[in-house]
Amino acid sequence: MKFHYLKSLSAVALAGMFAFNANAESIQDEFTINFGEYELGTLINTNGGAPNADMVIVESPDGDGNALLVKGHKGEEDLNDEGFLRWDTWARIPQVPMPKGYKLSDIEMIEAVFMPTQADGYKFSIVIKDPADMWPGTWTETLEYDEVPTVNEWNTATFYPADELVFTEGNDGKASSTAFGMSFGIFNSTNYYVKSFTFYLNKEVSQREKDEAALDKSTAACFEFNFDEWPVSEEVDGAFSSPYVGSNGGGVNRPDMVIDLGPEGYNNNCAHVIYGGHTNIFVTEPVIVPEGYTFDDLRLIEYDVYVTDLPGEDYTNGAQFTGSGQAPSLKLKDGYPWGWEPLGDGVQRASSGVPTVGEWCKVEFYPSTFNWVPREVDVPVVDENGEPVMDEESGEQVMTKESWDGEKVAEEFGKKTQFWMSFGFRPCENQCYVDNIKLWFQKGGEETAVDSISAVKANDVIYNVYGQKVDENYRGIVIKNGKKYINK
Repeated sequence: MKFHYLKSLSAVALAGMFAFNANAESIQDEFTINFGEYELGTLINTNGGAPNADMVIVESPDGDGNALLVKGHKGEEDLNDEGFLRWDTWARIPQVPMPKGYKLSDIEMIEAVFMPTQADGYKFSIVIKDPADMWPGTWTETLEYDEVPTVNEWNTATFYPADELVFTEGNDGKASSTAFGMSFGIFNSTNYYVKSFTFYLNKEVSQREKDEAALDKSTAACFEFNFDEWPVSEEVDGAFSSPYVGSNGGGVNRPDMVIDLGPEGYNNNCAHVIYGGHTNIFVTEPVIVPEGYTFDDLRLIEYDVYVTDLPGEDYTNGAQFTGSGQAPSLKLKDGYPWGWEPLGDGVQRASSGVPTVGEWCKVEFYPSTFNWVPREVDVPVVDENGEPVMDEESGEQVMTKESWDGEKVAEEFGKKTQFWMSFGFRPCENQCYVDNIKLWFQKGGEETAVDSISAVKANDVIYNVYGQKVDENYRGIVIKNGKKYINK
């Protein structure tokens, strides 16, 4: 398959073109399936089955490269009402992978270039399907191009999935798919050519993408746990000395979570999970936020993990944990060892996916993706002057319970200059090592953006980034008199 991916307005390109890199409202990409670059004789799949000799790459009728030819069948039973040979099926590409960071619902427009050879009145259409080689399920209703094509000329059919795509019952969730199958062509027609498909993508920039684009490690402040500065755990009289690492609940000096050298050939100290079990590794030392920063300035947490092929066993109860296949996790706490955990279920999964067994892999966590949840918290009581209220009998400060929603939890945690964390896997299904834990802090830059859409009036002539004329109701980046605006 020939897929050409062009990041026409990526976050990087936007920095130079529109001067709003990390704070962009949306970004646009495009990619093309070009049959002109397929080898002659290549067979294309039918709508429901395998490659077929009547769907084949041939020389383009205009002599410009190659094209897909969909042939009509032979025989009286294949004649349509007008007497043309036809075939009741579409051609199909089993799998169309989306560019990294995009999903099916981000497709704003699809352009298909095709040429019919007979004026049979049928229109070009596409269907989105399951990305399978054989007998794929259908995800959507048929999208049909409105215009009857011109015979023996290249036509461009345009589709707008964001507005027109209707998912069949039970398939709404497929909008978030990062790959799909696509059937296409002139159903019930015959002998037509298809040259290419171009997919235009448009999506809102997530906060994580803003953080990723904005982070400059050359200037950012960094906090790092250096395991080489901590002593190797030792067993003395049947007990282990591992005061720096333990279970997520705070238990230390365990034989299953220690500081020692990494896997063979890696001569640095690491946090090492020997037995495994249903817990993360907990570091008893807090994260000390660099001076002048708070948790709100945290842009990235990363660490290296090495997963072995040795299965784990929970030494506390003998439970077996075999096999890997999960993303590493991270937990944050506001105290040691039993401080409250502000994340959703206490675990944030790495954005880097599942690591490869037997290799050092870097995993990344973007705090902007954390799911903060409501909590009941103990809050100190203060008087009208802001002074702490003390209990006369105990001499301790009076505390009261408060209910915080997720937004309040994030706000309060964002002020912290010290917190604790645990990391690794939950459960830890295999033995693993963790090293090079780094937390990157950087102040947010001032908001910059292209001009507001308010400068565009209802009667102004405006275009989208594809050069198509649009009206004031269009959402996204528009062009007026050669200048870019964001229509919000």
